[in-house]
Amino acid sequence: MKDPLVVTVNKNLNPKLWDQDGNLYPVIKDKLIDIADAFYEFIGVKLNIIDLTITGSNANFTWNAHSDIDLHLVISGVASEQDRELFNAKKAVWGDQHNITIKGIPVEVYVQGNAEVHYSSGVYSILEDEWVVEPKKQKPAIDDAAVHAKKDNVVERIEEALMTDDLEKLKSIKEKVVQMRKAGLERAGEWSTENLVFKILRNTGMIEELTTKIHELEDKELSLEHLQ
Repeated sequence: MKDPLVVTVNKNLNPKLWDQDGNLYPVIKDKLIDIADAFYEFIGVKLNIIDLTITGSNANFTWNAHSDIDLHLVISGVASEQDRELFNAKKAVWGDQHNITIKGIPVEVYVQGNAEVHYSSGVYSILEDEWVVEPKKQKPAIDDAAVHAKKDNVVERIEEALMTDDLEKLKSIKEKVVQMRKAGLERAGEWSTENLVFKILRNTGMIEELTTKIHELEDKELSLEHLQ
């Protein structure tokens, strides 16, 4: 499968969301607030929300056809480990139950502590209608050969795991992909080799395929069809 283009620097921000001056269209703002309110209610616990932000490629000049809208509910401080587990679990269930789009663009919702390290070269405050981190129209330095070499290696390992029904092996490779991305972000930010490999895997559907098979095997393992 041909890799989707990971980094393209466009002349303008995504015109579906932003006007030529880099302002978020009011109707988009209102809808994102509605989505954030619905997700907050779905979480079911009281949160000290201090802002709503858009981050990622759609808050940058690097958006493409695969880019979603990263909507963050920003809370005060840093989420505890217990709270982060709750937020991640709620995010996963929300994603399974909903397919929310804005002008055809999927919306991903996330809870972020304002004191947590966040790697993004473009962050827009929805509530303040202003840029927190204003994106720059410049292509980052990327080692294309390193990205594709690492991608090929990870894809080979995922494909090998997908050919088996080894649940532990599938879970292990998925966890390694997650940790790979985390290490890359901590080392070199959003344009790290590891994060770009993760984007390719996500955009080509490999991570979704891996997750789906894990869920199928878990369901099979926990099911009972016939008594012996």
